[in-house]
Amino acid sequence: MGLKLEPILVNKLDTKFREEILARMEGEDLKRCLGCGTCTAGCLVREVDKNYNPRKIARRVLLGMKDYFKEKPEIPYSCNLCELCQKTCPYQVNIGELCLVLRELLVEEGIGPLPAHKVINDDVEWALSPAFALSLPDPDATECKRAFFTGCNLPAYSPSLTMTTYDYLRKKLPGTGIILRCCGAPYHGLGEHSLFKKTMGGFEHEMSKLGASELIVPCPDCYRTLKRANPSFELKTLYEVLVEVGVPQLPKNGQRTFSLHDSCTARWETKLQDSVRELIKLSGHEIEELPHSRELTLCCGQGGLILPLNPIRVFSLTKERVAEAHFDMLAYCAVCRETLSVHKPSLHVLDLLFNPNWEKDMRKLPNKPSIRKDNQSRFKSLLMERGKTT
Repeated sequence: MGLKLEPILVNKLDTKFREEILARMEGEDLKRCLGCGTCTAGCLVREVDKNYNPRKIARRVLLGMKDYFKEKPEIPYSCNLCELCQKTCPYQVNIGELCLVLRELLVEEGIGPLPAHKVINDDVEWALSPAFALSLPDPDATECKRAFFTGCNLPAYSPSLTMTTYDYLRKKLPGTGIILRCCGAPYHGLGEHSLFKKTMGGFEHEMSKLGASELIVPCPDCYRTLKRANPSFELKTLYEVLVEVGVPQLPKNGQRTFSLHDSCTARWETKLQDSVRELIKLSGHEIEELPHSRELTLCCGQGGLILPLNPIRVFSLTKERVAEAHFDMLAYCAVCRETLSVHKPSLHVLDLLFNPNWEKDMRKLPNKPSIRKDNQSRFKSLLMERGKTT
């Protein structure tokens, strides 16, 4: 068969659309794109879904093919937003950022988010509601210097692990409060800019109410989201803090080797990556560095909120990721851990430090949505039962 060419209707090209996209990308010079296809060659989504092509997305935007994205909104909503394309591109063009801007425009057009995304927005609304949201100072301290922000997913994964981690922080760093809520990353990822801005305003309010000037964050996605929003407070990852204060005394239960998965949202965070590796070393274990690790890491499959659109595609993406690992897997994102565990025994790095039953729990499958929500509610209840209310 010969090469199939895509017809382009010149009278439907919109140069204003192209210029608007370029203006919104804030320093991302899409016009430098060579069309070389390096982004496409390294894209895991493209590997499992031939309908998705990063190079063609850039080309269509540069041509001004606005109608194409209105007719096929699932294309920008299929990107993992993992930013591997930016790392591999000769000119560091970020197709993920481009897809994010396209999502924002689709929202403004009343097309996005897509109907399948309703479940995501419902989860965010619940996590921002009194059913889960809570901000508390350290009850044993006279002032709140910092706060531990659990995010949505760590309590959903394991309330007991989250509580043990928080108690250890309070022991090592008196004056550590706690914040339960969503950081707004799903709103941002779906292109709902106004809702994200409102959520960040609420976050700033909670920090001000506590009087805290520093936030400790375990989730790489929350950390990236908050950092890029330029908050008024200082951000630290939980992992660098644990390296600073030291790890708990751990029982000697034999050295293991794990395959370490770097979260794609931690791609540019060398200090975070180094801290995680140091914690694993301090816990008495070793790691296998995967062929795609650190700045070249692959997404676990769930990045970019693509699960509701095509669960089978996410299953295939995760299968490709896990294929690189020769050992049981470690992650430092709760969503990554749950996603990887469908294919291979997996743990959160915090399990090695604070979960004495990690060898048994390593083989647990991901929690169902109902269990996740129950876990989040239970974690809030645990805090309130212990009298940590104002």
